[in-house]
Amino acid sequence: MNVLPFEEVVQDASGGNIKVQRGDYLTFGKYPIVDQGQQFVGGFSNDRSDLVKGEGPWIVFGDHTRALKFIETPFCMGADGVKVLRLKREGSADLKYIFHFLKHSNIPSAGYSRHYKFLKRLEIPLPPLEEQKRIAAILDKADQLRQKRHQAIALLDSLTQSIFLEMFGDPVSNPKGWQQKAIGEICKVVTGNTPPREIADYYDDIEIEWIKSDNIADGGIFLSKAAEFLSKKGQAVARVAPSGATLVTCIAGSPNSIGNVGLANRDVAFNQQINAVIPIELDPWFQFFHLRYAKRLVQAQSTGGMKGLVSKSRLENVLLMQPPRQLQEEFVRLARLHSSVADLLMTDRNLGTLFASLQHRAFSGQL
Repeated sequence: MNVLPFEEVVQDASGGNIKVQRGDYLTFGKYPIVDQGQQFVGGFSNDRSDLVKGEGPWIVFGDHTRALKFIETPFCMGADGVKVLRLKREGSADLKYIFHFLKHSNIPSAGYSRHYKFLKRLEIPLPPLEEQKRIAAILDKADQLRQKRHQAIALLDSLTQSIFLEMFGDPVSNPKGWQQKAIGEICKVVTGNTPPREIADYYDDIEIEWIKSDNIADGGIFLSKAAEFLSKKGQAVARVAPSGATLVTCIAGSPNSIGNVGLANRDVAFNQQINAVIPIELDPWFQFFHLRYAKRLVQAQSTGGMKGLVSKSRLENVLLMQPPRQLQEEFVRLARLHSSVADLLMTDRNLGTLFASLQHRAFSGQL
């Protein structure tokens, strides 16, 4: 198997193409605009001259976001942080195989800095061309199955939201006129912290997970598994959220992360970007969905900017609806049922683990 430097296999074909500014995006149109956002298509254009030159396929890489997209049909290039990649020599490799290799690669996060420099440092294992195509086809089928599961889970989540809004109304506008109370009146709010890094034995054991804002996924229910752990000594100086508490992101790398919420289904320690909101009067499950759908209320308390802050006092002043306990319990029964079905479909974490294992086998010659 040959192993070649990234730049001997892939070239940056971004130059010479028109970069469509976000303000010029159309909601509907003839030609899709692909940018570095998480959505596959950012908007549309009707101007044929905006199309990326040449014939596909292409790989689109988000220089700021690390997003990777495989494009086979004509498209327009978004303006900010978009890299359009092609093979350096046609027939030298299979671009879909390269795409899966890049998705498998551990591209480190540099915040909102540029990330293409990390791609240029990669070395790509290249088995014979037919073998590349076979591996790409296997990974395509596995990814399609994963995406179908994601879609089914998303539909369940959409149904849960529809039921909540039907029963209680929008928690931001409170159209049903429910009594409201501030979070600080009905919950205990605890701000997270970070044990000193210079004290090594705070982090040299796996006594308890140390949760960060990345572990609170927008659209998920439970916290994902932490990448770091604290020792008993670290736990003693950390802030710990008991199982059943709700965690709310207070400081994040982007405004959209502020207000993300997750249920702690085990005891966890958490950093200073998170507040634990422990319900006193509301059912924890009801409060979880309530806060999810009231995310804009939390975001409105942010200081703004790329590193916004929602202070503890501001979070405690957010008003939440107080519908009758019986209605809360009725909704929670339905929400738990939907959660159980989603678990049967397989959690995102399990799907990701299985797919990552398949990718590892593919690019280490075991597939």
